[in-house]
Amino acid sequence: MSQNDNLDLKPVPGERLKKFLRRSDVLQSTLFGLIITGVFIILGGKYYPEWMPAAMSTDMKAIVKLMTVFTWISAPVCGVVLGIALYSFLNRHKGDTPPPDGPATRTNGPVVLLWSVVTSALALVAVLYGLTEQNSTSLASARNAEDAMVVNVIGSQWAWSFDYPEYGISSHELMLPIDRPVSFKVVSVDVNHSFWPVQLGVKVDANKLAETLADTTPTKLGEFDVKCAELCGLYHAYMETTGEVMTEEDFNSWVSTQDGDRNTK
Repeated sequence: MSQNDNLDLKPVPGERLKKFLRRSDVLQSTLFGLIITGVFIILGGKYYPEWMPAAMSTDMKAIVKLMTVFTWISAPVCGVVLGIALYSFLNRHKGDTPPPDGPATRTNGPVVLLWSVVTSALALVAVLYGLTEQNSTSLASARNAEDAMVVNVIGSQWAWSFDYPEYGISSHELMLPIDRPVSFKVVSVDVNHSFWPVQLGVKVDANKLAETLADTTPTKLGEFDVKCAELCGLYHAYMETTGEVMTEEDFNSWVSTQDGDRNTK
């Protein structure tokens, strides 16, 4: 057989891809993958936000949106991987004789190229979306810097305390007025802690001798949890307190109460 005959018998890339897609194992795995992808897209858009803590600030709303979009982006990759895994499990070989090796996908150039292009495109979308969200958050922080209420957050084994320099008061509960930007200046007096007001979508390290900053704007009335997210010793799990987003009138009343308590001591 001549060299030209060999070239004529060699399948073109399009034919190799079509032949690959017609294989029964590929069809079944693809079907499973599409079903799983659809399930994750539905869960990510409808139910996933409901499973997260209540969004009580601009940052937490952005986090919920980011997690939803990233779930949608990763759903096709997850669908392909789990689809192949499910097909392999349902069609697993039984008996002592090992099954014959299937055709190697890694030598199928069009399939490898398709997988590389699709996953790279999804990764690029995720990176660009994440950078866009990060930039918009930074711009919002810069705009709100002048009007922000400063709260000094002090972590110690094993309690949180909050100083309000604008009002000259301190508290072990974190009270915030709604719709006013707040800037947290976080430190520790001993070991490393992590300041985490859960429903506000803020999590930042509390280090000794080093101040870390975080900011957000509360947008929903109600109570929220404040926890430590850094293993800090024996009673780490109990290093928590409560906070509340209040109306401006209620916050001013609370400030007056704290100021009155301070004057009577």
